[in-house]
Amino acid sequence: MAVSIKDVAKNAGVSVSTVSRALNGYTDVNEKTRKKVQKTVRELGYVPNQSAKNLSSKSKRNMALIISDLYKNDRMDEFTGNILRGIYEYVNERGTTVATYGISTKMQKEKLLEDMCSEYSLSGVIIMGMKIQDEYLIEAGRLDIPCVAIDTALQGENIATVMTNDEAAFEEITDYVLDQGHREVVLIKGKEDAEVTHKRYLGFKRAVEKHRIDINDIGIFDCHFNEAKAFENTKAYIEKYQKTRATAFICMSDLMALGVCRAVSECGYSVPEDFSVTGFDGLYTLDYIKPGITTINQNIREKGYVGIKILNDMLNGEVVSDRIFVPHKLIVRDSVKRLDI
Repeated sequence: MAVSIKDVAKNAGVSVSTVSRALNGYTDVNEKTRKKVQKTVRELGYVPNQSAKNLSSKSKRNMALIISDLYKNDRMDEFTGNILRGIYEYVNERGTTVATYGISTKMQKEKLLEDMCSEYSLSGVIIMGMKIQDEYLIEAGRLDIPCVAIDTALQGENIATVMTNDEAAFEEITDYVLDQGHREVVLIKGKEDAEVTHKRYLGFKRAVEKHRIDINDIGIFDCHFNEAKAFENTKAYIEKYQKTRATAFICMSDLMALGVCRAVSECGYSVPEDFSVTGFDGLYTLDYIKPGITTINQNIREKGYVGIKILNDMLNGEVVSDRIFVPHKLIVRDSVKRLDI
């Protein structure tokens, strides 16, 4: 059986990435470690992958975007597309390239992020779409190459995070709904294991408590950022209570807001005359929906653009902030009715 780079790392007592960097002449590997790696390579008879070595020798700047569950339906949406648009807009302006890798939870258990970076000779990565407990998210903070996380705050020497201030943004849109006189509201939540869900919930909670509403009296549905789940839960709620309870549905994403609007219509009611609805994201799709849905525009394309720019800056040796907030904006349209207070 052929000796792998992982075998070399284990026998030398260093990481896979360190082996790769030692063999490819990186100056950040000290001479003692380099000699130890070279000695282990000779002893084990390890032969480096020539195609990867050739790629590395041509360029020390192989950037990649690593997305969790890219193949799933809820990833093939406008949000992900706009992130990609921002990333590729930047690299096209600079005449450089970035690879995109879709990985699953299963793949994360089978191959370390460090091993993946070494295998593809990556010098810097952007990660997005990770769940809080994902292996790669946990491992990212220990990488010895620059890493930019989108929408997930990470700690580490080579880490930067690009995100919306989700807590402040969701507090702002919740405040807007409550300021219009709504007191009976339903919260349509995202994935429980997504950091943005927790942040937006904190903003929601702060807003309702500010308006002296008991959070325990509010209907909350976990809809996983899924339009169909938002539709099903809203339809069941309206069929049960009709217009005797909630007057507004506050959604953690635009897609879920579309599902809520579809349910309202199917139940024979209308937005905003019977039920008010808000979204969150600022998807272009909402520009063509009537009535227009009030939402938070979180500048999705800008997240991708800033993310790859920050990664490039880090690779250039520039000092960057470990947390970069992309500005958001409340977009008031026609989906929230003002009630008499």
